[in-house]
Amino acid sequence: MKKTIRLGFVGAGLIATQHIAAIKVHPNAEAVALTSRTRNTADAFAAEHGIPAVYDTLEEMVKTADLDGLMIMVSPEHMFTVGQEALKYGLPVFMEKPAGLTPEQTRALIAIADDNNVPTMVGYNRRFYSIFHKGLEIINDHGPLYGILVEGHERMGGIHACGRFSEDAIKNWIYVNGTHTIDLLRFFGGEISEVKSVGSRWNEPGGDQFSAAIEFKNGAIGTYVSNWLSPGGWRVVLYGKGVSVEYNPLEKGIWTNSKFETREILPAKEDLDVKPGFYNQMDCFCRLISNEEASPFKQDLHGALRTMDLAAAIAANVKDRK
Repeated sequence: MKKTIRLGFVGAGLIATQHIAAIKVHPNAEAVALTSRTRNTADAFAAEHGIPAVYDTLEEMVKTADLDGLMIMVSPEHMFTVGQEALKYGLPVFMEKPAGLTPEQTRALIAIADDNNVPTMVGYNRRFYSIFHKGLEIINDHGPLYGILVEGHERMGGIHACGRFSEDAIKNWIYVNGTHTIDLLRFFGGEISEVKSVGSRWNEPGGDQFSAAIEFKNGAIGTYVSNWLSPGGWRVVLYGKGVSVEYNPLEKGIWTNSKFETREILPAKEDLDVKPGFYNQMDCFCRLISNEEASPFKQDLHGALRTMDLAAAIAANVKDRK
């Protein structure tokens, strides 16, 4: 890996702060430049986090800052536009999810990235949770993975009340935020051969009640449930041969053996020092930049599109219930 990997940030919001924290504990990564829509915000963020240079535009930053990679941290409704520009400069690009508000936007970004031969990553940090990888090891040590349950309930009352998201973002919420848990179906189970789904639309334009039965190519069976109008959180259960693994909430893991004895799955140190998944995600991007072998669990734009296509299949049979 390169001794120092110089990263330029686009955006100065809360999620950028989490990535900066991971960079500060990574031995090779350094945030050296920043641009944001509001110069005052960018200046304050740079001063707080020790970023030495602030630029008025992405173009100016790329031409001036001698960067090795770009970190795109803008809001969901601006990700597509900024991504279109960022991918044209030829630098490796990390984009927070969603890469686009719709699968069609993500396909357009893929075309630009492929035309410019740009390595990409999309920020599905839960793929890098150490307890998820330990849980998979426990399942695989006992035999095949038989089944997966993912509960991905969304809290739409709070989303509407906070006022942070545009109408377009809320209309496409299954891609904007729902794909966090939908992606875990692919992370744990691999690629998918068939999806059968039902759904209801009570309040939200794209639906707000979803249930799907999923067949994976490896023979495992998955169940996905998401209710957006009722109290609930995120949960994953893995079913193996004489063993099960449960994450509830996702940051806490336990496993149960055939005698119904339970043990806690403890996170690795890197998931205690910073927000879980962010250190190993950053390390993966640094390896991608350095042309080293990156984690097979990383999501590039192509993988992000497969997750979005799965989300579209889950939401394909929504019926009005009003």
